[in-house]
Amino acid sequence: MRVWARGGASVLAAGIACVLTWSLLSVVLPSPVTTPPPGPVLESVTPAQLAAMGVRLDSTLQPVELPAWVRSAGARLPSGILLGDDAEAAVRRSSGGVRAITERALAYATLTSRTARTRGPTIARRLVWTLVGTRAVAGSVGGLMQALWLVDARSGRQLVELTVLGPAPAGSGVGAAAQASGAGP
Repeated sequence: MRVWARGGASVLAAGIACVLTWSLLSVVLPSPVTTPPPGPVLESVTPAQLAAMGVRLDSTLQPVELPAWVRSAGARLPSGILLGDDAEAAVRRSSGGVRAITERALAYATLTSRTARTRGPTIARRLVWTLVGTRAVAGSVGGLMQALWLVDARSGRQLVELTVLGPAPAGSGVGAAAQASGAGP
């Protein structure tokens, strides 16, 4: 009977230790992010510039990036989507003259511009890597232009390349029309 008592006491102690450890870890560790960040998806391209290009981006959760020393050992997280490095490699492979990629974000994209030449199926709320960078172009100021690339997050295929339009001059647009009519400040 003593063996059963000792066994029962050790199982009870292990159960209590598990409950205490679980409660301590739930208090100490941060909760997982389950909602996309608010605000614009890209920092270097404004929502007005995106609207002028006919692109709508909806933010989503960003994938976890492993440190470089872990990736160099060949470790990868199991995922159905490509990582940002893979999307950047796809852009460099399929677009000539890419000088630098300055920003990348995972987002849901919808392309409404009829002038954009897509390299794949229609883009309507598709999970894509959105990359912003510069590429060499003959005849442009300084030989560089800012571009926005959309890369399919599942297949790694570049879907579209768009030239980022500069911001509207200060004297044009809705604000100037409102000031001319006397409605503005």
